[in-house]
Amino acid sequence: MIKRLGDYYQAALDGDIVLTKFLDLEEIKEIQQLNQEGLKVYLYGGYAGAERVRAIVQNELYPVPLPVDYRIAIYQGHFDKQYSQIGHRHVLGSIMSLGIERNTFGDIHIQDDIIYLFLTEEMEGYLIEQMPLIQHQRLSFQKIPQVEEQNICDTHEEEILVPSMRLDVIIARSARVNRNKASEWIASGMVSIDHKECTNPSKICKCQDMISIRKFGRITIIENMRTTKKDRLVLKVGIKH
Repeated sequence: MIKRLGDYYQAALDGDIVLTKFLDLEEIKEIQQLNQEGLKVYLYGGYAGAERVRAIVQNELYPVPLPVDYRIAIYQGHFDKQYSQIGHRHVLGSIMSLGIERNTFGDIHIQDDIIYLFLTEEMEGYLIEQMPLIQHQRLSFQKIPQVEEQNICDTHEEEILVPSMRLDVIIARSARVNRNKASEWIASGMVSIDHKECTNPSKICKCQDMISIRKFGRITIIENMRTTKKDRLVLKVGIKH
């Protein structure tokens, strides 16, 4: 990614709209460096809160990209749970057996007996036509226009009691660790807010912030529900491991 940043930067400065393939968390941090000198980086992975996303780099005066501009194709396929259980690693392994690069497809979600795939439009035809057996099952995938958030949600909601909206406090309460451990995660670069790395434990968060913690998961601040008599905040958070 680092080697390509210069090319993306120059192309965007020249007025082009640059669209990347799917990026992982490390690559997202790198491409954020291009938010400078009149350029803007936008991220989208097919639904709100996607972990693997495509980026658009363009002049900051251009209109904000629409979901269709990211050229992401969404497919769903059903499998028979009575025949064999299918997990994320089975789908990933089968797709990777085709010898393609990981950046040609994004998140994989499995909800009950449905698999959701997020693919680059450039590769969707090949991937769907060549899809191998998954756990000894030959699956048929159909393209869908969009995916409902509740269909791919494997997040559970909790209420936490915190003295403030500090990042380390919210992580400690949500992940059930002490504040020292939460601060260690933050200081070591394991934490990002809305895909941007944050190393400041005292960072004040806000509702709808998405906090990603490497090797733990994701915390989304859904709502500040109320303040107690002792001035504590009751937050509703979504936690995904």
